[in-house]
Amino acid sequence: MSSKVSGLLAEATSPILQENLVAPALAREFPAAFPLMTAINEAHILMLAERGIVDRPTAAAMARAVIQVAEEGAGSVPLDAAREDPYFNYEARIIEIAGPEVGGRTHIARSRNDLKAAQDRLRARSATLRILAGLVALRRTMLARAELHAGVVMPGYTHLQPAQPVTFGWYLLGIAHALERDHRRIAECFARIDLNPLGTGAVAGTSFPVDRAMTARLLGFSGVCGHAQDAVASRDFLTELLGGAAMLANSWGRMAQDFFVMSSYEFATLRFPDSVAGTSSMMPQKKNLVVLENLKARAATVLGAQVAAFVGVKGTNFTNTVDGSSAAFRWAWEALEDTIRGLAVAEVVVATAEPEPERMMALARANFSTATDLADGLVREAGLPFREAHHLVGAIVRAAMDRGLTADRIDSALIAEEAERMLGHRIELPADTVARIVDPAAVAEQRQGSGGPSRADMAAMQAALSARLDADAAEAEAWQARVAAADAERGRRFRELAAAS
Repeated sequence: MSSKVSGLLAEATSPILQENLVAPALAREFPAAFPLMTAINEAHILMLAERGIVDRPTAAAMARAVIQVAEEGAGSVPLDAAREDPYFNYEARIIEIAGPEVGGRTHIARSRNDLKAAQDRLRARSATLRILAGLVALRRTMLARAELHAGVVMPGYTHLQPAQPVTFGWYLLGIAHALERDHRRIAECFARIDLNPLGTGAVAGTSFPVDRAMTARLLGFSGVCGHAQDAVASRDFLTELLGGAAMLANSWGRMAQDFFVMSSYEFATLRFPDSVAGTSSMMPQKKNLVVLENLKARAATVLGAQVAAFVGVKGTNFTNTVDGSSAAFRWAWEALEDTIRGLAVAEVVVATAEPEPERMMALARANFSTATDLADGLVREAGLPFREAHHLVGAIVRAAMDRGLTADRIDSALIAEEAERMLGHRIELPADTVARIVDPAAVAEQRQGSGGPSRADMAAMQAALSARLDADAAEAEAWQARVAAADAERGRRFRELAAAS
């Protein structure tokens, strides 16, 4: 039996290769490729007609066949592994409907190489817009929750040890800053995705008088790829997008890890409703926050897809190859879908996380997180060098711990006693001064002008983050609107062509 797709190949693809290589790839790739091939066919056929590369009656017959296949759906196309790939199967159905004289002309002035490159760019562009939309929603929820919990005092941590008093709202604003950077990285990648490779052919362009700017407009691209070989050889835009997605997943994963610790029985500073929890098949008391574990895991799987892309492309020839342009990105699309879903999950987590203010304040009062401010107070009130004050406060904390005192029970007498022991003279601070210094709420509010948890600093950060979020949302919405307008125009013109005699 000869090849179904080549006059050169005297033999059909080996049944073993069909079963183990082609058929699985067809089943996996064809449903996603189908609507993309339809959109590309619409733009390509309109361009062929506009440029006179095919006459309008032939183009109209092509259009009718494409519309019929699209309306019948991907399931109407018999997938034959002997035809090598999704495109040849799609084309075979067009030819079956329109006949070889008409259907066989749809591939004039293009290759599977530029067609596949266009599919990947359309698919990556769609994923990018959906990620940006999810990020906008998550960032809005984050800012709303930060404002709501701006006054909820809690211990801040370094090395998972008590550090300084902060607020839960201020903590959320920190994550909001990270998410803003994630958004910008992905948005900046958009411009490198949003280019039309159609017309670059297999590797060196085409001799037909194609209008690449027209197909770009009809597909909603902002421009065209400049170099034909680069257009079909490169998927760095996709590797870059995966990198941005991995960094985004890392941002929400670190938040999930914090929430995981805070919601444990031992910390008990954060609680979640039962609607986001799981349980144990054996232990009836369990309320497992597996949603947080899943969020943490996403960073690994998305990064794995990017590493697979890097390794798959490494050492490939700078041209179109299966390993460098397709197989290397085997996991990319699943990873991007996981990113989109992860954003929705993270938004639910942020929206439902409820701090326990009394528990948070109790820990902040008890765990010596005000020690730095006590040292700062000794610098201001007693004129000590900071290093000396730092040493003295360490001794004060040790004495309080030895006596079973919490941080909020440190008083003037204890300070004077330890100062005399360490420095050889007493330091007498007024009782109200000491009380203010060891009050976590007062400490948090004193941190102004340095990006700290004071109300003033938080309000300024909230306003700046909100303004930048509005600008980012407007930018992404404009891109989405441009794509939607192109889709609408292309669909209208294509149906008008199909209706022509």
